[in-house]
Amino acid sequence: MLPNLERRPRLSLLSAAMAAGLLGAGSAHADERTELAKQLTALAAKLMAEPVAAPPSNERAELEQLRATTTALIQALADQGLLNRERAEAMLRQAAPKPVAVAQAPAAAADPASAWGRPLAAPAAVGAAAGVASTTASGTVRVPYIPETLKAQIREDIKLDVLATARAENWADARKFPNWLRGISIDGDVRVRAQGDIFDHGNLPAEAYRNQVSSPAWAPDLTNTEHSRQRLSLRARLGVNAKVSEDVSGALRLSTSSRAVSATQTLGNSFDRYTFALDRAWLRWEPRHDLRIEGGRMANPFYGSDLIWPDDLSLDGVAVRAERNLASGLYAFATFGAFPLQEFELSKSDKWLYGAQVGADWAVMDKTQLRVGLAVYDFQNVQGLRETGPAPTGPRAGTVAYQSSQYPAGLRLKGNTLINLNDPTNTGAPVWGLASKFRPINVTAGLTLNHFDPLQVGLVLDYVHNSGFDQADIRKRAGTSAVDMLSDKVNGYQARVLFGSRHLAEKGDWNAFAAYRLFERDAWIDGLTDTTWHGGGTNYKGWSIGGSYYLDRNTSIGLRWTSTRNLDDGYRFLAVPGDPRSISGNLSSAPLKVEVIQIDVNAKF
Repeated sequence: MLPNLERRPRLSLLSAAMAAGLLGAGSAHADERTELAKQLTALAAKLMAEPVAAPPSNERAELEQLRATTTALIQALADQGLLNRERAEAMLRQAAPKPVAVAQAPAAAADPASAWGRPLAAPAAVGAAAGVASTTASGTVRVPYIPETLKAQIREDIKLDVLATARAENWADARKFPNWLRGISIDGDVRVRAQGDIFDHGNLPAEAYRNQVSSPAWAPDLTNTEHSRQRLSLRARLGVNAKVSEDVSGALRLSTSSRAVSATQTLGNSFDRYTFALDRAWLRWEPRHDLRIEGGRMANPFYGSDLIWPDDLSLDGVAVRAERNLASGLYAFATFGAFPLQEFELSKSDKWLYGAQVGADWAVMDKTQLRVGLAVYDFQNVQGLRETGPAPTGPRAGTVAYQSSQYPAGLRLKGNTLINLNDPTNTGAPVWGLASKFRPINVTAGLTLNHFDPLQVGLVLDYVHNSGFDQADIRKRAGTSAVDMLSDKVNGYQARVLFGSRHLAEKGDWNAFAAYRLFERDAWIDGLTDTTWHGGGTNYKGWSIGGSYYLDRNTSIGLRWTSTRNLDDGYRFLAVPGDPRSISGNLSSAPLKVEVIQIDVNAKF
């Protein structure tokens, strides 16, 4: 508790001087700083407002000490930003000693002790204006009090200065907040995007893709391949991060909802409201500084690029990450995870993704860093299996698993080879499943150069190969020899160069990038790919260039241009002009060229 500075002014001023030193050291709580400033200001004003009288000789030293203490106090308040500098200088001028003269005192007052408390005399030349000494009829000079209006103005100015400082420095009394709230932080971002999708006039009409009914098939969900479109979109995310204890933390994040790989919401639904979905919710336990265990819906825990891991993708499951120092500037890391993709009530063939990655981070030189990761992924039970008989009817309908191996339309994009899962007698609409199994091997290497401070150069190379492709296995599961025309298009490559500011946050920061990509049709599951490249999916090649500039703190504007086209797998594609049904060859090689232009304004908080 602070002393009551109003009760004993002289002793309290000395204590206040000590408190001012504590303020300078930053040891006082926020509420104490504010209250102390108020009390010290009021006391300083009171001291200057009292009449200045000639003290006895044995009291002069104490008066000078009080004056010096007051001066130091005002200076300390100004140095801490608790008192406006101009106001402090004005108060110091008022507190400065003024020349006075002692009037002739009566003989009875010759004793210094009996003269204590009498007002001082001043030269008659001193005027009687407000704030200066004036001479009375008896010849005694009195120094008037500071006007009440001036004292009120001083108090108001100091109060406003203190409140402004409190807001700027986020003062708060920790006793007013529960302990758990101290570990809570909030973050988020809002992005507004203008996008144009430009389709080439030579593209095969979407109707041709949608007419496919037999195996193998590609991109049967395409609805537009010829009509260019322009649209506005929005991405908004809000997250709450919590430090539960020294070893346990967690987070929640809400996001505008779209596909699993994108949180972008296209604008334009007659001003109706948009949905906000649970994007992330996880708990993390770190029993050691080099071991982390995480569970829930989390950010991608594996090192890689957007070739196979889109920026907006979150994974459901559990992950374990461990690190170990190998030498000075070199450490190794390992990540393991298990993530459910689809769970069935009536089947043991649940779909899962298992992943394991090892890698190293090496500070090659003071300004050069190399990071390498080798990962193996296994997508369990995602491959399609053709049914041998019709769906159960009667009492058994809905009680046994049927066509649980389908590749859901809500997930798939385009590019992967598909097979029709309907039984041979079924002539209804096809139910599609993945032709290939997926056990990708991924190698990622990133080189960062900081030789051009404050600028930075980065190079990322990414390669993926699907080791699960087996044509004999596909023929067995598809139940048709038509899949013998398939070739193993199972590789993906990307090279990306980035140049710009090392830290992207402040006004004037910028970066620019260029990337080239070749993504064969069955290298990765197409439903888990970035939607900017080729409108999402696989089976294309192309490039992307762009950059961003920070208009203000945490606010940027970006421009990106991406151009892609379908790959030719060597099988000739033929189509009769004007008749989408009259096609022959492999639709995987059908012409499809897409260019995407994006302009983003993004703000983070």
